[in-house]
Amino acid sequence: MSNYYPTSDCAGGAVPDYTCNPCPDYEYARIRSIALIKMSYIDTVLAAPTSPAVWATGVDNGDVVVIYKTQGNYDGGATAELTGFGDDTTFNGNTTHTLVYRDPNTVDNCDFYNAIRGSSDYTLAFRTSSKIWFAETSVTLTPKNVVADDINSVLAWEVSCKWTNNDSPCPYTTPDNIFDTCFVNG
Repeated sequence: MSNYYPTSDCAGGAVPDYTCNPCPDYEYARIRSIALIKMSYIDTVLAAPTSPAVWATGVDNGDVVVIYKTQGNYDGGATAELTGFGDDTTFNGNTTHTLVYRDPNTVDNCDFYNAIRGSSDYTLAFRTSSKIWFAETSVTLTPKNVVADDINSVLAWEVSCKWTNNDSPCPYTTPDNIFDTCFVNG
């Protein structure tokens, strides 16, 4: 009689070593910039995510929209806990990620946000203090133009972005001269 002993690595690969740095270079929070990337162009960007030329070409071709000054937050993803089988109580299901950003360019972007609301052609990248992070899959964009009862508040588009991806975004170095510039096509 032969016995089969399956590995417990259902994730599809070996778990890499954990790294530790006693003097870390901290990355600071806030969604500081957003790039909306057409799904047809995302593989090009992911092949060279730190290349300013790849990004500039995408902007010039209309495949990338950079919203360079935003504020917002990302929830880190919420993984569904599913009922397990056998002796396993639970197992992880899909992970839904939610990012909300605010864009202060309200008046001139009404048509843009009304049109993007119905599109499923985009994914996104977001910038923190020195890194960019990719959703890598189609994102649902839900913009709204909230007007507060406060005469000192600044109007801003508030855009909720949701996607499903079992992996968390990983950081890449921000390409030079892309997320610090206002690009206007036309």
